[in-house]
Amino acid sequence: MKTALLSVSDKTGIVDFARGLQKVGFRILSTGGTYKKLTDAGLKDILEIAKFTGFPEGLEGRIKTLTPQVFGGILNLRDNPEHQKFCQENDIENIDLVVVNLYPFKQTYEDTKKSFPEKVEQVDIGGPSMIRAAAKNYEFCAPVVDPADYQKILQEYEKKSDLNIEFRKELAAKCFEMTAHYDLLIAKFWNENADRQPLRYGENPHQSAVLLSDPFASGSNLVRAKQLNGKPMSYNNYQDANAALELAGSFAEPFACIIKHASPCCAATGKTAEEAFRRAFEEGDNVSAFGGIIAVNQEIKKGLAEQITSFFNEIVLAPAYSDEALKILKNKKNLRVLEVPNFNELMPDLNYKRIRGGTLIQDSDIREITEKDLCFVGDKKPEKKQIADLLLAWKIVKIVKSNAIVIVKDGALIGKGGGQTSRVDAMRIALDQAGEKARGAVLASDAFFPFADSVEAAGEVGIAAIIQPGGSVRDEEVFEACKKMGIITTLTQIRAFLH
Repeated sequence: MKTALLSVSDKTGIVDFARGLQKVGFRILSTGGTYKKLTDAGLKDILEIAKFTGFPEGLEGRIKTLTPQVFGGILNLRDNPEHQKFCQENDIENIDLVVVNLYPFKQTYEDTKKSFPEKVEQVDIGGPSMIRAAAKNYEFCAPVVDPADYQKILQEYEKKSDLNIEFRKELAAKCFEMTAHYDLLIAKFWNENADRQPLRYGENPHQSAVLLSDPFASGSNLVRAKQLNGKPMSYNNYQDANAALELAGSFAEPFACIIKHASPCCAATGKTAEEAFRRAFEEGDNVSAFGGIIAVNQEIKKGLAEQITSFFNEIVLAPAYSDEALKILKNKKNLRVLEVPNFNELMPDLNYKRIRGGTLIQDSDIREITEKDLCFVGDKKPEKKQIADLLLAWKIVKIVKSNAIVIVKDGALIGKGGGQTSRVDAMRIALDQAGEKARGAVLASDAFFPFADSVEAAGEVGIAAIIQPGGSVRDEEVFEACKKMGIITTLTQIRAFLH
């Protein structure tokens, strides 16, 4: 006989589900409030968990299921002889289905009338442990956390007397989604109530915010940066600083950039960090640079520190600072000076974005395009210097909001258009910024050109080469327009959207 353990806070549909499980041959184990719900509804032969484990519930309900009988029953591998021997010797019976949803911490957390101890009491311990254990052993013990799955589970058992492996994986995925979001909210709650420095506010003063450190992060690490000067970091500071680090950390040669609202307004390479910064500021949008975030991928020394403090900035990030430079930077008491560990080590990571009802997760876009990855359209190829500029433009366009256009000349950003609903508008903004300097420059587009109008506009001001993914149904039309305009077309064959 199969065994199901039912212990739910949200009791939606649980009575009918328990009846259905009994009909398909399950023995039902249950805890406290769920046991009462089922027996009050008239269900028979429901075994209370304390009788199954031989150990009473205690500590006002804090101990119910945290026993070897429960976790051994969930976690043992049915096809492992050593596991089975251990279970037989210790009277551990298999548990085949764990039906658990967690204490309603979110509702308690949001209830302003609840005290801190009351909120702490709603941090579930046994529930997450059980469903995580079942999810780990999904082949033999399926976790069920969503009442919407009850009917399908009953149908599967009625048809096949079991759940297929793909469905078991789906159930396990739901389990880990639930515990991940549950723990993030609890972490936020504890950060807000611990003796730690919270963020002053979120994107706007009426929004609360905290910073959660990822213990699994490797490589460059903004959260673990050493703050050497200035006011505490804000939510927006971290977002902008992260964009600066993403860009500056992707270069091996000396590079400097200035970020404003998570988008670059100045960027350049150079023989030294000082030269890179000077050229970035002189060639870029130095009006927007006021109040920006500076990132330099080399040690900052005295000369560069003097350049940085010649106008107002919010933050400066670098892998290291000379003593002389730090003394100069500290003269600006509000300037946040961050020393970022492993600055140039951009490791694979995950990006998260909340949407209503869930979280989007994707791999970070750290793929590097090199000269050998490029494809050239037609007979004309870019010169060595142009290839360097094209690759620089591609790295910069990756951190500009789509639709994105970036213009580079002689190793420096001279024009940028981003966050537009029309690529034509993004092109116009970038060309206007570049002005007369656009002649002979190169241009990057984060996605293909759907029509020839944008490249025609680029050709009219003398853009010499374009780097773009390609892949439009009108590619040939666009390529032909470039040829007529004397523009060299370079393809990456991957796009660089940033939404």
